[in-house]
Amino acid sequence: MVDASPVLMPTSAKQLLRDDDSLLRQVFFNVLRHHHPNTANKVDVIYALSQAWCKSKDDADFELLEKYLYNLKPEECILVASSFSHMLNLHNLTEEVANTQTERAGRMGELTLPTRSTNMSLIKLTSNSNVKPETVYETLCNQTVALVFTAHPTQAFRQSLLKKYARVRGYLDEMHNKRMSPYEKIELLEAIRAQVQAAWRTDEIRRQKPTPQDEMRHGLSYFQQTIMDMVPIFYRRVDTALANIGQPRMPLTHRLFEFGSWMGGDRDGNPNVTAGTTRDVVVLARLEAVNAYFHAVETLMFDLSMWRCSPELKALARRLAARAAAADPGRVAEERKKRNYADFWTPIAANEPFRVVLSHMRDRCVSVCLLSLVSGAVFGRQCCAHGWWFDPWLSCDRVLIWGQGLALFVWLE
Repeated sequence: MVDASPVLMPTSAKQLLRDDDSLLRQVFFNVLRHHHPNTANKVDVIYALSQAWCKSKDDADFELLEKYLYNLKPEECILVASSFSHMLNLHNLTEEVANTQTERAGRMGELTLPTRSTNMSLIKLTSNSNVKPETVYETLCNQTVALVFTAHPTQAFRQSLLKKYARVRGYLDEMHNKRMSPYEKIELLEAIRAQVQAAWRTDEIRRQKPTPQDEMRHGLSYFQQTIMDMVPIFYRRVDTALANIGQPRMPLTHRLFEFGSWMGGDRDGNPNVTAGTTRDVVVLARLEAVNAYFHAVETLMFDLSMWRCSPELKALARRLAARAAAADPGRVAEERKKRNYADFWTPIAANEPFRVVLSHMRDRCVSVCLLSLVSGAVFGRQCCAHGWWFDPWLSCDRVLIWGQGLALFVWLE
């Protein structure tokens, strides 16, 4: 799905890249001068000599730079190398922000991008390639992309640094996309300075060899920070693109993506990967999934306060409410407080059917976690069966479609 027309970064994005790069470089140099003034002066000289050689390409300028670096002491070389490493990382952040601005301009129709959006791809398939919209829909419903995570020991960045750089990137993007008062801009710049300083004062090197369990936790961080948030957005865009060609949204039971992992299961001669290791990473992955669903359920419990529902969901809610009413309300409330529930500690009445069902699912999530923490065993099929978790969602989803106006809720969030 690539157009032949070239892409050019708009002038505003180029200027944005230069401005952001200058801002972050200035912030970093201020931090470096505060902690290591002598090193900051040397880095400044090296930066100037490098710029001079890049512009002139003269051997004399390169020899001058080489001589200056040769005369550095070993301890100075470490600080200088670390300084340039941080500056390059910050520059990469400015490029990511500029690319984001370019992509946004492409979605607004201000320029042509080399890769088309999902919506434009489907439109061109149906209009230019004479593919029937029904064929596009059936093809999407019959395909799944399997993405497999693997351990990556060569990953240079620690999670501590990646999170700090992600915050800086978010602050820069917020600075360009949000109308702010002068005081808000000052606060945002202070937040950027704090993250840059924290990154500089953080050890860049792992001092301990990671275990397979550590590699699994590192891989799961991508689910926490990216996948659980971005996959639902992509699903919504696919549904919107299908609506633009006159097709219904994709079935909730179909998965466009499946995720797997080799971490902790690669039996290729690694003596550290044993049956116990594989059991640990499987339990860890399932706990992470249940924890993500737990937070999603708690969020939806605040949102779905409606009392109108289908007879099917009303019957399910009444059964669950009657089962909960048989228990002591005080004891149930105390137990739920101990589990750190955000709210809805006491049993919920049947006149709020969505919350009754979601409360039951929330308790199920915690029960799975407790089962794993207490026994350390891999859960049985009865705990992780597809219907065990998904059937209540389908009941709620059918009600939201039946209610039409309520169908704006996206259950993957």
